[in-house]
Order: sequence, then C-alpha cells, then structure tokens
Amino acid sequence: MTASAIAGSIGLSRLGQIRGTGDDRALFQRLSTAEVLGAFKRKLVFSDYVRRRDIRNAKEATFKVSGRRTAGYAIPGIPINNIPTDANNPNPSNAPSDRNQVVITLDGLLCAADTVTELDELMEDAEYRSEFMTELGNALTSEEDARAARIIVATARKTDDLLAKPINQNRRGTVVTLGASYNTANAMTRADMLADAIKTVVATMASKDVPSDKISGLRCAVDPFTYYQFFDGSRTINADFNQGSPNGGFGSGQFGRIYGVPVTWSNHVAQPAYTLVANQDRNPDYATDMSSVEAIIWHSDCMGILSLMRPRLGMTGEDYKLIYSTTLFGAKMSIGMNSLRREVAAVIQRTAP
Repeated sequence: MTASAIAGSIGLSRLGQIRGTGDDRALFQRLSTAEVLGAFKRKLVFSDYVRRRDIRNAKEATFKVSGRRTAGYAIPGIPINNIPTDANNPNPSNAPSDRNQVVITLDGLLCAADTVTELDELMEDAEYRSEFMTELGNALTSEEDARAARIIVATARKTDDLLAKPINQNRRGTVVTLGASYNTANAMTRADMLADAIKTVVATMASKDVPSDKISGLRCAVDPFTYYQFFDGSRTINADFNQGSPNGGFGSGQFGRIYGVPVTWSNHVAQPAYTLVANQDRNPDYATDMSSVEAIIWHSDCMGILSLMRPRLGMTGEDYKLIYSTTLFGAKMSIGMNSLRREVAAVIQRTAP
C-alpha cells in the first residue's frame, strides 16, 4: 500500500502545507543555530612579551637608561672620586655619570566598531553580541601586536648610541643578513642557514655582555612558512643534534628550540608597508620596512608599551537606538610604544632577490 493511500485512509491534516496542498513543510519555521562561526583569533606573539607600563593623567612616560661602570687603580694621596682619567688607568670614580632616558608617547585612540540596525537585531535569533565584542577586541590586540613587531625590528636596526662613554658604546641591536644563496636554496639548506643565523645572533649578544639571564629569555618568531620549513632542516628535529632526544617531530608539527631560543610563528613578521597617520602615530618607527624580514629575535626588555587605556568594549543604549534605529558596538584603547634596550633585539633579513 502506498504512503498516499495510508494518509488518505486516516484523514491526516498536514500542518506544514499551504491551503492543504503542496510542500508539507512550507509553513514550518526555519531555525538558525545559536552557534556563530566567528573569525579566528589572530595569534599574538610580540605584545605579550615586552615591557608594559600603565599610566594615568599623562601623555607620556620616561624610562631611565644607565651605563656600565669602570674600575681603576687608586693613586696614593688622591681621593678615589677625584682620580683623573688616564689612558692606562680608567677613572674609578666614573664621573661624570653616563645616563639618558627614553620617552614613550601615547599615540591616537585606536578604535574598532560595528553597527547593527534595529530591524536586523530583532530578526537575529542567535546570541551575536558577545561574538561582536570578541571580534572587535581581537582587532585591537592584533593591531597592537603588529605595531610591536615593527618597533622590535626598528630597535634592532638603530645605529645611534644612547650613552656617551666608550664602554657604553655599541649597545645596539643585531642585524644578520642572509647570503644571496638563501633566496634560491632548497628547503633543507634554507632551514640550516637560518639556524646558523640564529646562532650568530645569540653569540653576538653574548659578545656584547648581554647577561646570560637575558639570553636565556630570548624568543624568536618567523612567518608560518619559515616555521614549517625548519622541519626540513638537517639538525632542527634530528635526535643526533638534540642530545639524544627529539626537538619535535613531523607528527606533532612542533619543535622546541634552536641554540636555546624557542621559536614560534606569527603573521606579523613580514608586514606590508605602513604609512604613518599624521598627528596619530607618534613614533616614526611604526613605518619600519619589514619586507625583507625572515626572523625576529627579542627579549622583553627591548621595547616598552605604554598604556593609558587597555581595550575597553561597549555598546550604545536605547536612546541611541531611538534616534538612529541602530546599535553601535565599539572597542577602543590608548597605547604608545618605543625602543628600550637595543642590545637584546635582533633581526634576520634576506638580501634583495
């Protein structure tokens, strides 16, 4: 017996039909899921691992820079604080002092906003407000991370000295430029060349008397393609080069350290050109050219972030909705950035192809 014959024999009323004919689901409501597939949160690498300072009722803050001291022989009959400087006997009094300061100035107010009409809000049955707030907050922190990367690279490339005495000269960052063969080498060779460049950075910092605790606190970031290129290297995950135990593997898709430096990836390593916004960007280093950057290595002391307002989220109320028939969602923050300790910042870059 057919399905239609069974239906007719008991006189079914199909609640989904229009005027008793046609599609038996036409009048049923179409429900949407309460789950919102939002944008993926950007991976933050740089801004979480630098110096931070919160301020109130000010537009900028200063960080003091002090230099190393010298030791020399005492001269009988002369107070140690008055011994004149001599080519063969450094002045043990260390006068005059060798100090400076770095000023971090707040930039303009960073904002992210989204607007929803009242009618759309009434028809939307998913809980969308928390998703809007989350994505707006992510937009701000991602911009902060991109700016922090540019400041670190600018710090590594600075060539001026903050202090005057010879013992305090050359407290600068490290720039390692890969050979032209890097651009055309195969994946294994490129991974090995980059590992050697990281070794050069660590050794260079040690030669500049960077304390061992600072070197052990270094971090390295590369772009995703470079990160996974390390798995093709001859030493990166080879147990023979990693004290008998693997330094990661193909199965896990992760590896640990290169010459003691943990390596991670970020989409902010190689950035497109950035043009300064007049009267908003207070640090010209934001415009640093990062098109040739292959890796960034830094310690948290290399730069500072000044914060007047951490990310603040909000939405308009009924009065705004009455006037504009919309709800405005907004996020804003007030920060500034600048270089601090240059000798603990490094950049590994490619030559022009």
